[in-house]
Amino acid sequence: MKHIIKLFVILTLPLVLTSCVGEEPNDIGFITALGIDKAEKGYNYTVQFANPTKIRGGASEEGGSGGDIVENITVEAPTLYSAINNANSIISKDLSLAHAKLIVVSEEVAAKGLGGIADIIARNNEIRPDVYLAVAEDAGEYLEGVKPVVELNPVKYYQLTYENKQGGPIPQNNASMFYMANTSKDRDCALPLAGIAGIKEEGEKTDAGSGQSSGDEQPSENKKNESAKRNESDFQKGTKDYLPGEAGVKVKDKSETMGLAVFNGYNYIGKLGSSDAYIYNILMGDINNSRATFYDSKSPDIPITMSLQEKRKPMLDIDRNKKHVKVKLMLEAELLSVPKKHKNELSDSMASNMISDSADDFLKRVYGEMGSDLLGIRGRLKGEFAANKSFNEYIKSFSAKDWTFDVDTELIIKRTGMTYYY
Repeated sequence: MKHIIKLFVILTLPLVLTSCVGEEPNDIGFITALGIDKAEKGYNYTVQFANPTKIRGGASEEGGSGGDIVENITVEAPTLYSAINNANSIISKDLSLAHAKLIVVSEEVAAKGLGGIADIIARNNEIRPDVYLAVAEDAGEYLEGVKPVVELNPVKYYQLTYENKQGGPIPQNNASMFYMANTSKDRDCALPLAGIAGIKEEGEKTDAGSGQSSGDEQPSENKKNESAKRNESDFQKGTKDYLPGEAGVKVKDKSETMGLAVFNGYNYIGKLGSSDAYIYNILMGDINNSRATFYDSKSPDIPITMSLQEKRKPMLDIDRNKKHVKVKLMLEAELLSVPKKHKNELSDSMASNMISDSADDFLKRVYGEMGSDLLGIRGRLKGEFAANKSFNEYIKSFSAKDWTFDVDTELIIKRTGMTYYY
């Protein structure tokens, strides 16, 4: 009899294991991004979710275009989860954060601290730890302006935007890095800045009677472009130090991501533009085949373009007693273009000095004026303390504004035979 019972269990077990006990995929609404703005009481949460009938491979074989691959719902609620509950009462599907790729918060919310938001992300098993955090003047407005032009998968759109491994105008920090840096007290962080272009209303076409963008509107003039400040340093001279929303002259996708949201702990304290973000990525060792523009004193109006990459990670020599840091940058550059009218070929030392000067200026502003420890001097000094208690005592009196820097750059320019002269 016992053998018969065992045989029955063995035969029926596979049937039990293959039964459906969770939700059907077609019943789930996948949130791609979430925006958080301050409301009069509580917060306004903009929940952006994918429209499966418009994404390539969904019910519509042709896919969607522009803004119709995502939908946005804004609800007022005291917490993230109550906001999702409210949104669930508006649409038929059960919203899930499992595939969320971006959480963008307004400057007002960020200034009051992101400790609670970071803690929710770190402890929640539904939200992935590699979700990106960004700061915008108006988070909901930014998400409403997202209309991917060449990407028909919204999650892929955010991934390619915020995981730009070449470096350049976007800092490489996600929610996990932000949480760990603040929990360990090793360093302060910089998050990406997001925004939208200032589009002239007459440049947009709408579906008749609907008031909604058709997805087929033509590129429109960006009113914010004219207000962008032009960079005057020899490194990246002539390029504008863009804040998000200022880069495009004519745009169809209103959303832009560039520049730095600078934090002291969990609190947002200020923003810097795209040129500063480039220097930040160089100092953090997050630069790879990223194009840069140089000018030298003998040809001040003629640009030279090079592709920069790390030769070695930046090294910091920290003097705790003098509160001084020597920063050593080691880079390689491939010469891409040199104008025929250029009077003197840019030397390695000239280009090195340009980067050093820009990095020195950046660190003076970030440390001396803003008081943010972006390089992580605190974390690098941990090894000098015998116990964690003594390190925590030291941190209490640590002030980023007390520190000074000296940046030395070693740049080797590779002059290939394929250099383009124009």
